[in-house]
Amino acid sequence: IRASEKFGIKSKIEEIDFASIVKRVSEVVDTDSSNIEKSVRENGNPMLYKMRGKFIAPKRMQVGKEQIEAEKVFIVGGTRPSTPPIPGLETTPYLDSTKALRLEEQPEHLIVIGGGYIAAELAHFYGALGTRVTILVRGNLMLSNEDEEIVQWFTNEFSKKYELLFNTQAESVSYQNDKFTITIKDSEKKLESDQLLVVTGRVPNTDILDVKTTGVEVDDKGYIKVNEYLETNVKGIWAFGDILGILPFRHTANDQVGFSLRNAFTDKKVPFDPFAIGHAVFSSPQVAGVGKTEQQLKKEGITYKVGRAELKDTGMGGALQENGLVKVLADDTGQKILGVHIVGPEASVLIHEAIVAMKANGTVSAITNSVYIHPALPEWLQRAFFAIK
Repeated sequence: IRASEKFGIKSKIEEIDFASIVKRVSEVVDTDSSNIEKSVRENGNPMLYKMRGKFIAPKRMQVGKEQIEAEKVFIVGGTRPSTPPIPGLETTPYLDSTKALRLEEQPEHLIVIGGGYIAAELAHFYGALGTRVTILVRGNLMLSNEDEEIVQWFTNEFSKKYELLFNTQAESVSYQNDKFTITIKDSEKKLESDQLLVVTGRVPNTDILDVKTTGVEVDDKGYIKVNEYLETNVKGIWAFGDILGILPFRHTANDQVGFSLRNAFTDKKVPFDPFAIGHAVFSSPQVAGVGKTEQQLKKEGITYKVGRAELKDTGMGGALQENGLVKVLADDTGQKILGVHIVGPEASVLIHEAIVAMKANGTVSAITNSVYIHPALPEWLQRAFFAIK
């Protein structure tokens, strides 16, 4: 609606019912969770214990007053929001990613501490509804795990909508008279807002589960170590999902569960390969990627070729009056796809073409030899493949 004038349409937003929007989001999430729980209960096997438990032996858990033991164990404990050691923070009613979409009243000004996927998505959610958003980013770019060129493009676009403060850290936080005050490190500057969102990362729940009791190896951050078959170092114990720290998305866990069950209950082991698993950031602009980034290829000493295409140079780009970038990374023959990265409209949808191509045979010709519909949006992706050099 805000961009309608460039299409010759005059319109305006009369009112935003924030409480109604949040209620609907909560209902969808709660219904999904409820349906999963209902399915488990109606099945009767497995048994559901709706409480915390912890390991007291390699394959034995204490759950309430009961002890549970099994021949095969799958650890799928997930992660939780991390709390940075900012003086005063824990005494304030700040929001984390779990609470962020449960507010009943829309904030006028939201300060976000963090510069990752969740920070971008939640900042966009509130900003799109009219909240003033300020984001404190510790480094000099947001979405630091993405391809650097894509990140630069995203940062330039995102900064046109929201206040981004780079190389900025909170020294302390206080809350008084319904206002947050954030003191900035190495500066006399203080920021005030009526809501504070802290999304600086997540930590695995291996400590809560007392995984060390099992003898299962974890890395220095607490994530469980597994081999390509999702087996831990302890025979009969597998792990999957966010607690591994490998592409921590729901669709990754959905894929891993099939591999872990097959490897645990059949004689034929099948390795899990995360290479062609994509991801997306649902902000504006959207960001999506699959495979290696350019900085990863450089670090690993892999020679490669690059193809780029801007949306504005396509028919649909002109119609939408939007721009964006598709970046393709191929091996030095220009045939094997190593990575695809997108920033712009419908990036989360377009990336699936690259995912399928990489999963099927991984060749550039799978895209370039196909006939794309003109002037459909996917022509934009295909042009990047044609541009590889």
